[in-house]
Amino acid sequence: YLLVIKYSARALKREREMLAKLMHKRLSAKEREALYEKWDIRLDSKQRRLQLARRVWTNTSDMNHVRESALLVAHLDGFQEPGMVLKEMFELSFTPQRSSRSLRHSSSWKPL
Repeated sequence: YLLVIKYSARALKREREMLAKLMHKRLSAKEREALYEKWDIRLDSKQRRLQLARRVWTNTSDMNHVRESALLVAHLDGFQEPGMVLKEMFELSFTPQRSSRSLRHSSSWKPL
């Protein structure tokens, strides 16, 4: 159990570091400054990108925070349609997944 927590913490740290790098690559300085102000990060503080990355997904009981986190991550990941972000990130699929084997056998096309 402790090993799982250790690996989860390490993975979370790497993910946050990657978000910070993506902020530098994908956002202009003005966009980053606007985000810092929106997330209450002082513009004269150090490691602002990491501070922001550490704040993402921290308050899961606040739907506005969840929405803002999802939009930020989606923007950094390169989603094209922001309106679909929340649906895609939180949508559950209740349809059974078909294996490639069942798809081959159910097809009317038969190889020679």
